[in-house]
Amino acid sequence: MIDLRLLEQLIAFNDCGTLSKAAEQLLISQPALTRSMQRLENELGVQLFTRTKNRMTLTDTGYYTVAQARQLLRHSQEFLNKVHHHALQQLVLFIGSCAPGPIFEITYRINSRMPNQKITTKQEEENTLKEALLNETYQIVITTAPLDDSRIATKPFFTEKLFLSVLDDHPLAKQESITLDDLAGLTMLLRTHLGIWNHLVSRLTKTTFIKQNDNDTFIALVNASNLPSFTTNLSQFHGILPKNRVNIPISDSEAAIPFFINTLKKNHHIVDELL
Repeated sequence: MIDLRLLEQLIAFNDCGTLSKAAEQLLISQPALTRSMQRLENELGVQLFTRTKNRMTLTDTGYYTVAQARQLLRHSQEFLNKVHHHALQQLVLFIGSCAPGPIFEITYRINSRMPNQKITTKQEEENTLKEALLNETYQIVITTAPLDDSRIATKPFFTEKLFLSVLDDHPLAKQESITLDDLAGLTMLLRTHLGIWNHLVSRLTKTTFIKQNDNDTFIALVNASNLPSFTTNLSQFHGILPKNRVNIPISDSEAAIPFFINTLKKNHHIVDELL
């Protein structure tokens, strides 16, 4: 059985043109790459290279082998993707997040791409998520900054931006943007369990909030009330907005939070497959 890494190295030599450039790309020494190419020739039992004192070039058989190697590696990756895809469908994915918006978004994306995938989500305090990922309570955790650990792979997810939602005859409705200070003196409807957004809400000591725990009840209140509320770019993107309302961007830096998807490096294929 041919070691697929040898084929990857052969392709790198072809693409780079010289042993030195290929070795640099592969992050191995030139002598190590030379030995690998000799090993590949021995295992295949054919001559892949023409060697002179200062140069090594591919033979016609070498070029043919490169083309076949590309096909084999592509089929090998397809094989791995299919196995991972099947394994995921047998697995319940546990996802932890520091805010409700990322839970909604990742659930939407997974259901769109793999509707049969079973998932369980939970909102947690952000400072607990790293340990929960490392001890494999969750396969995926969503945080506001990349988790700093050599065992963890991180990629950007999206940035959630906060808006004020008001009726179109509200005094602020014609503003192109507002600041958090503009919320002073307002009475607003607020859904609780906001996770990381609670830090921002706690700053608004001059704003009165009528709080509602249940999301369906909160939406019904917003639709029936003339009181302002918060919404985000997620709600706008997915069309989950009440009618006859204007959504005004809040320009403060705290009103935009980036989110990152984190998984153990050994499980990075989960994110690659699902997202």
